[in-house]
Amino acid sequence: METMNLTSKMISSASYDVAASALLIKLNDGSVRRIKAPRIMYENLISAESPGWYYMRHIRPLK
Repeated sequence: METMNLTSKMISSASYDVAASALLIKLNDGSVRRIKAPRIMYENLISAESPGWYYMRHIRPLK
């Protein structure tokens, strides 16, 4: 699993599990969010100018 620590007020790290096609996000409040997602969503999150904004706009609404 590939993990990237992020410099964000909202997100501490993000990981992508290729075998499970799952995005794992660790928030700074200690909670963890795991969702089925394409790898491009992980790549967009870790390269976003504001990972918190990307999370709120594109990932948080997914259930």
